[in-house]
Amino acid sequence: MKKHYITMAIVIDVLVLALFVLGTGFYTYISATEKMQQYMDRVKTVATFNSVVPDSNTTAQELIANSCYTWEFNNDLRFSGMGFYGYIILTDGTVFDTTEDYCYAWKAPEDKIMKPEDVRIFAVPDGIAEDERHVYDPLFEGECDDIFIHGGSMQYQGKTYQIGDCDYNCGEKVPVSEWAGGQYLYCDICRLARDNYEKGLNAEAKAILGEFDDSIKSGSATKAEQQDIWTCYLIHMSTTQAGNMYTVQVFHPVELAVRSNVALYIVLLVLMLAALISIPLGIAKLYRTRKEYEIRSRRLTRGVAHELKTPLAVTKAYMENWELISEEDRPKYAEMINREVEDMSDLITTLLEMDKIDSGKIKLNLEEVDLTALINSVYKRIKPLADERSLEVKIKADKEYIVKADLKLMRIAIGNYLTNMVKYADKQAEVSLWANGGRITVQFKNDSTNDSDSKADNLSSNGMGLEINENILKLHGFKCGNTLRRSETVYWFEADKV
Repeated sequence: MKKHYITMAIVIDVLVLALFVLGTGFYTYISATEKMQQYMDRVKTVATFNSVVPDSNTTAQELIANSCYTWEFNNDLRFSGMGFYGYIILTDGTVFDTTEDYCYAWKAPEDKIMKPEDVRIFAVPDGIAEDERHVYDPLFEGECDDIFIHGGSMQYQGKTYQIGDCDYNCGEKVPVSEWAGGQYLYCDICRLARDNYEKGLNAEAKAILGEFDDSIKSGSATKAEQQDIWTCYLIHMSTTQAGNMYTVQVFHPVELAVRSNVALYIVLLVLMLAALISIPLGIAKLYRTRKEYEIRSRRLTRGVAHELKTPLAVTKAYMENWELISEEDRPKYAEMINREVEDMSDLITTLLEMDKIDSGKIKLNLEEVDLTALINSVYKRIKPLADERSLEVKIKADKEYIVKADLKLMRIAIGNYLTNMVKYADKQAEVSLWANGGRITVQFKNDSTNDSDSKADNLSSNGMGLEINENILKLHGFKCGNTLRRSETVYWFEADKV
């Protein structure tokens, strides 16, 4: 049976896991589809903006200057999580790309209109702050050609920054100061990625363009655009007499969907893990309940057998010896036989009541019940048994104690407690009632002996009524319990006071 419950827990956990995977997968697909459409619209907008270069008669200086200017603004147009790569190859073989961040300095005349001849490109100076975007009127020590500044240094706000060497050569080199001619210089720093994730996307965009270029050279089929939920990209090319300019935008809709819903996925994951943990625990609890029920059933069976064995044996003995009993003693023995039969009848009634409670067929008829009056009333029926055994029984209740309960069921429970208390007491028994805040406690105590060998039997052989009590009290939502000491037995229950 245990194996069956383990299998059940595994199957349910697998189903929960499958539901989680399918549910999050479907949600991710919907979210990724929305991201794909939204980002692809922006990619085409960026591509259009990047293609704004002079006409086919442009010079190399114009091509690079305008491209760098538009690529810098490309960062403001791109969505977060979108990769970019720009690539220019001049007819003389000179290549300029966006593998590294770059700056461009331009003269700022009064009309603020940037002209290609007024622009020079240079590497981002070493040590300049990551969040620095603009540099106002720096001084340069170094040389420049028609397009690039080659090494040297840049002084800005009292600090000197070193500029990396430039591998590109586009015209005759002159001092930067000579090119600037004493005019105010304005610099923009083009940061190509906001974080490491975008750096990886930029590298991927470069690789896509490399594969695209290789496929063209080999004459194989190629495509400049791809759109699916895993990878989307768009390659754009502008051709001039000075050379060609390429741009690539790339993004991953599924990754974007996951990144934008991390908090939701964490919550769902926690809920799933909680379910995966709680399900086996619940199944284990169900298994323990089933085992307890079986143990209780076996205990009940033994208890019934034990309870029936004595009256049946006594009745059989009387009947077998009936002929030997004198006429004058027969009424007395008949009464004794009748009592044994009544005990068996009470036992059967008890079993039927227990079955009703266990099956949930009993519906509580709640009313206000005075426990003090109920205990005194039930004890009147039990008192002859106490008198017959010469027991000292005390009922300590100095006032009314009202609870909401089913009177019929509580009468059964109180009767079982009192009968058990009196039947198994040695010399004395006691019932106590008291209130503590909003709770009422009822305690049944006697001086029965409980050695280590008899405790289990005490609870099984005479505990059928107590089994019923436990079910009745749980049905009411009352707490109950017992304490067995060597020379004392205590049963109790607690209920809310009205």
